[in-house]
Parts: sequence; C-alpha cells; structure tokens
Amino acid sequence: MRTYGVICDATGYVAYVGHAVSPEDACIRATKDAGAWGTVGPFQRSIAGAPKDDDQAWLELSVYDVSGLLEPIPDVGIEDETAMAAMTEDTHIDQFIARQY
Repeated sequence: MRTYGVICDATGYVAYVGHAVSPEDACIRATKDAGAWGTVGPFQRSIAGAPKDDDQAWLELSVYDVSGLLEPIPDVGIEDETAMAAMTEDTHIDQFIARQY
C-alpha cells in the first residue's frame, strides 16, 4: 500500500492522509466516516471537475501520493500544515468526483 493524501477541492481542507491500495480507494477511505458530506455515489476519475450543467451536488477530491513524505495521520486536522506542505503540484496524481445525495 502507498500513502495518499486527499483534499476536498471545494474547501481546500485535508480529508485524509493514510494508506490505500489506489487513489480511488483513498477517496473512499476519506469519506467513509464523513457524515457532513452525506451519502456519496461511486467515485469516478475527473479531469475537468463536476458536470457544470447538472443540478446535483458533487464532491470533488484531489489525491496526492505522499509515500515517503508522510506517514499516515489518523484523525488528520483539516488544515494540517505538514500535510498541506506535502500535497503539492509535484505530488498530485489524480482527481475524483462523486455525486452527493
């Protein structure tokens, strides 16, 4: 497993820093206990962000490969400075969206 960091694109907050088998798995782990976001549909890769002509709410997450830079941070703070410093353009690897219900 690699160590991934996940940031919520809408807020800029850190949602997850921990082990996952893939970037999509990191998104699932980032949202599994997050009641504030409600129920989300399956994640899908997104290069252009959420559909603009859709009246549904979408959760947009950016994923960073921070393996070798960070160890998993249980209960990471939403503005954790160490995590934010490791999640840069150089470590950005993917973006995902999921419909919120």
